[in-house]
Parts: sequence; structure tokens; C-alpha cells
Amino acid sequence: MKKPRLGFFKYSCCAGCEFQTFYFQKHLMETLSSFEIVFARMISSGGTPEGPFDIALVEGAITEAWQADELKKIRKRSAVLFAIGACAVNGGIPAIKANRPEIEVEENVYGDLSAIHSIRPHPVDAYVPVDGHIRGCPPGERDLYEALTSALFRKKPDFLRQSVCIECKLKGNVCVLVTFRMPCMGPVTNAGCGALCPSYNRACYSCFGAMKQANAPALARRFRTLGMSGDDIARKFTMFDADSIEFRKAAELYED
Repeated sequence: MKKPRLGFFKYSCCAGCEFQTFYFQKHLMETLSSFEIVFARMISSGGTPEGPFDIALVEGAITEAWQADELKKIRKRSAVLFAIGACAVNGGIPAIKANRPEIEVEENVYGDLSAIHSIRPHPVDAYVPVDGHIRGCPPGERDLYEALTSALFRKKPDFLRQSVCIECKLKGNVCVLVTFRMPCMGPVTNAGCGALCPSYNRACYSCFGAMKQANAPALARRFRTLGMSGDDIARKFTMFDADSIEFRKAAELYED
């Protein structure tokens, strides 16, 4: 029996998702060995991007027109396509600039714009339908495994839907928001990281993105009672997920 063909594609991002998939998750190697890895730039052979693919993993935000065009071609050649990582799922760090006029940001960063052809950053599903989101920066082990096995067995993936707060409770963590008055995003953030930051007495940064129907404005008002400035609150809600409707509502309460 032929192995399913897997392609891994990278757009605007740090490439940490590909590292996480192929180099840092030893327990995933057995699952990955069930695939024929046809294309992945960080693997020595590289491979061919032509397809077809049984599963395509796409990391990175879309920030240039050619990326959007190529992504649409990949979607046509792929039976299953997952967005992987905060940049591909939420817009991630590249989407921070979405809160300012494009030209203003580019002039501040680059000065000479003759070689710059960027567009407003968007997640992958703004351009093509996806079969699932593997969240996180870097992606969570559980959801990554779920995506790969769902492709192997041709079933719908069962990704985590609860908040980071649930993971904190399961681990017996002290609530850093209540106890230490830290501006923790856990109440409105998708689970999947194992409550990594709160487990080390650090506030959640929401790299796994906004939960659907999260009451983000209520959390923003709670942050205000902690003494945070309006600008800091707005930045908190747009650091990883500037495209989220829920987080935009919270940020707009305090944006200038």
C-alpha cells in the first residue's frame, strides 16, 4: 500500500512550525513515518511542490499576492489542507501591522519601498477553505498528532475546543490572574499548549488564538482594573490574533 503524500509549505513566519513537526517531536516520528514526505524545505532533499498531496500543512501568514496565488494552487492539489501555527491560523505576529495603515508601517520599517510588495496580512483560511486549524506558536503536540492521524484514517479531526483555564485547572495551577494579578489571556484562549506559560507563573499570551464566542471585552475590562493602559490592553488582544472578531471588539474598547 502506498503511503499518503505529505507536503509542508511555508509563507510569512519564522519556520518554527516545521521545526516543531520534524525535529522536536520524537514521539511523532512513528506517525510521520507513515507518510511519504513529498515536499518540505527544511528537510535535506527538499522535494517537489507540484503534488498531488493527500495532506498539505501550511504555515505562515499570507502577506504577498504571489503567496495567495500559490496557496490556491496547493489547495487544488491537496485532498486535505491544514493551517498550522499562529501565523497561518490567526495571522500571528505578521498581522500586528494590520492595526496601522500599510504604507505607514512599511515606510517606518523599510524606508525605501521599491522592493516591497506586501499586502495586508491574513490567515490561510482568508483565501482557501481549510480542513482544520493546528493552533499555537509553536503548534501543540496533541493537535498536531490529531491532524496527522485524521489524515491517515480519513476521519474528521477532533481538536481541543476548551480554554487554557481548563488546562490550568486539570494541572492544579494557581490562577495567575486572580492570585498574582497578571494580565492572563487564558480565559479567552484556545487550549492545546498544556497551560505552558501559567504553569511557570507566567500570563498566557494567547498564541493559540481566540476561542469562538469568547467574552474578550469582559477580560479587557478586567485588565483595566489591574492598572493596564488602554494601549497595552489593545496590544495584548492583537499580538497573535488581530483578525479575530472577538479580540477586535476588546481591542477597540481602548484603541486611540
